[in-house]
Amino acid sequence: MLRLLIATAVLLQEPAGEKFDIRVRPNEGDRIEITDSWTNTFRGRLGDEPLNTASRGGRRLVVQMAKVEKGSLSRKVVEVADSYLEILDVKTSKYIRQDLPLHGRTVTIERKDGAEHRTGVDGVPEAEQKTLALEDPLTRLFPPNPVRIGDTWEISGEGLKQIFTSGDFTGGKITAVLSDVKDVGGRKCAFIRTSYDVNGKSPDGSTRKLNLSGTLTVWIDRGYVLSMSQSGRLTTADADPKTMQPNGEAAVTGELKATLLEK
Repeated sequence: MLRLLIATAVLLQEPAGEKFDIRVRPNEGDRIEITDSWTNTFRGRLGDEPLNTASRGGRRLVVQMAKVEKGSLSRKVVEVADSYLEILDVKTSKYIRQDLPLHGRTVTIERKDGAEHRTGVDGVPEAEQKTLALEDPLTRLFPPNPVRIGDTWEISGEGLKQIFTSGDFTGGKITAVLSDVKDVGGRKCAFIRTSYDVNGKSPDGSTRKLNLSGTLTVWIDRGYVLSMSQSGRLTTADADPKTMQPNGEAAVTGELKATLLEK
């Protein structure tokens, strides 16, 4: 009788529900059109002078999963149909557009000897080249193990370095939760809510803090991010005016939509 009661108690303590393994499972030959956009509205000061700016940007990519080896993507071809930055002209209240260096390029990323190599990026600054990689940076928000609806996980330390490869944010954490799993257009999708509370410090002593809330929609069968939406605040402080870096707060947003194209 005692054993039965103990077994029953253990069963009652275990969370109910199916576990979902959310990870990348690329399919060779898949083509995906990805459109992303962002906005940044800043209010602050540069030294003793007030500074108010607004900018926005985005990209439209056609991504081909060109080669998959042992379940991992080893070659990707990216057509950069659009890549732009727009800055608000305070005098005319109009946004001035400029094409970024990747605009109009076709870039191939391939893994050779354990490292990523890119072709089609001649003349493109290295930092911008790295925005195109074999691994979608958003997949670094996926859980390390199978999870049930309601399960949470955190990303900190080394995990932040993999997401913020420029080293802008090294402290704090990102908290994620599997909020739901449901059918979207005939595909079983995971909905992951994220909350960023991260910070960093520049060599010049200035500090920055990022607070974001968002949601990812992930096609479980392939691990492709089908949509993303996030918004929050970026705060900068302790910047030396001599460095021409401002102090203040920016309202930031980001959106992404992905569509699987016919082969």
